[in-house]
Formats: sequence, C-alpha cells, structure tokens
Amino acid sequence: MSDAGKAPVVDPLVKARLNLLAVLPNLEDVVRDDAEMRALVSEARITVRFVVARGPSAYARFADGVCTVGEGSPPKAPGSPSVVLSFASPGHLNKMFDGKAQPVPLWGLNHLKFLQGPFTQLTERLAYYLTPTDELLAHPGYLAMNTRLTLNTAAYAVPQLLAGDPDCRALRHALGEGSVVIKVLPDGPSVHLVCGRSFVRPGKGELPQPSALVLLPGLQVANDFLNAKLDMFAAVAKGDIEIWGQIGMVDALGLVLDRVPRYLTPAAAAATAG
Repeated sequence: MSDAGKAPVVDPLVKARLNLLAVLPNLEDVVRDDAEMRALVSEARITVRFVVARGPSAYARFADGVCTVGEGSPPKAPGSPSVVLSFASPGHLNKMFDGKAQPVPLWGLNHLKFLQGPFTQLTERLAYYLTPTDELLAHPGYLAMNTRLTLNTAAYAVPQLLAGDPDCRALRHALGEGSVVIKVLPDGPSVHLVCGRSFVRPGKGELPQPSALVLLPGLQVANDFLNAKLDMFAAVAKGDIEIWGQIGMVDALGLVLDRVPRYLTPAAAAATAG
C-alpha cells in the first residue's frame, strides 16, 4: 500500500518540546501587544506550570501586567502562587495544545478561576493569532501580530529540532558557531540565534554584528516566507530576501525551518488550556 497522502509520523516528545518551548513563549507578546489581553491579566500575580511525565516542563508567570515564559521550574517569587498542570505523557500535552484533551491540575486548585477564565481567554487569543486566514491577514494589525508570533516560533523551534529531529541533527555541524539575525524591514520584528559549541540559544530582538543576517523586506514578504508561501532560496535568487555574512549558516537554518510545519501546523500551534 502506498504511503502517499499520509500525514508524516512525528515524534510526540519533539512536538511536546516545540509546543511548550517554541509556541508558549508567544504569550509574552500577546500580553504585551494586545491591549485587551494586557488589561485582562493586569492584576494577576500567579504562575502556571506545565509538567510533562517523561517530557519537558515550562511555566508562564504573570505579574504587573507582564507575562514571562521560561523552561523548567520558575525562580522563586514570594507572593506569586502557582497552578501546576500535569500531563501523563508528551502525547497528552500535544492533545491539549490541539484542543483534544485537558490537563490534570495537581496544585493550586483554589486558583482554577484564573485558569478557567483569563488564562483560557489568553490562550484562545494566542490560537486566533496563530491560525491565519487570507481574510484575517488582510488586516494590517493581524498581519503584524501573526508575523511576529510565527517568527518567534520559528526561532525557538530551531534548538528543539536540532536536538530531537533525526533529519535536523546532522545540520548542527553545518550551522557552526556564531549568530544569526532574521529581521523584518524596516523596524522589525526580529529574532536571533546564538550558536555555541554545545548550545543553540534563541531570542527575540536583534544582536550587534551577527555572523549572518537575513533581511525580509516588509511584513507581507516575511509572512509569506514564514507561512511557507515563499521559498527562501528562490526569493534570495530574485533579490526579494537579502542575506549577509556566513551564507552556510543561513542555508542550514533554512533546512531546519523547513521541518517546523511537520510538527506545528497553524491549527496545532495554538495553545488551548481550557
């Protein structure tokens, strides 16, 4: 029987790490840039933790109208109670992100009102921004937010794919050491990757004097590229995308980014904790 047309098999652990460590950090931007969501959590002082059996852990902390997302256990913060959400497996977490399962609350049951109210509304808004349609993308504000969040997700996905995806592991050597900045002209958004001998560290914003620089001329071109409507190599050949510095780093990075849609379709990249 032919395998043509079948969905590719993905490692649930890799997908779980992408969901927690590449998609979830976008909550920071939604709270910062969406006035309604910022007002919704402006008085919240609480940490929501995600703990996956045989898998990753992460947290989203809310304080003073700011959301901070990090890997592992959060640093101690007096006066900031926690809600701990447990998942039986990486697959369980992935089903929650796909809207097909619920977490198991282990701690902070007296704060479930926040989880079922503001936090659910926030993750639904994240889902909205990460599930574009042509009609939505016609609105400049939505186009800007979708581009920013998709760019963030791409950057934060790179170290997880290099570590866990078998087709990406071999690209780690080609990526080498140094730094890469991807910037949407003229004023951003932008992301960067710092590559050391034993680590690849993503981040939001620019870096001075990167080893390689990818310039995307405007939000529409950037969005087309990030949503797989534009081939990077063809766009470079036409002069639509500019690359400066170590071209080999960008070539390797492009091959890694090509793997993101295998794990995170727009619908699956929308966190829903309610």
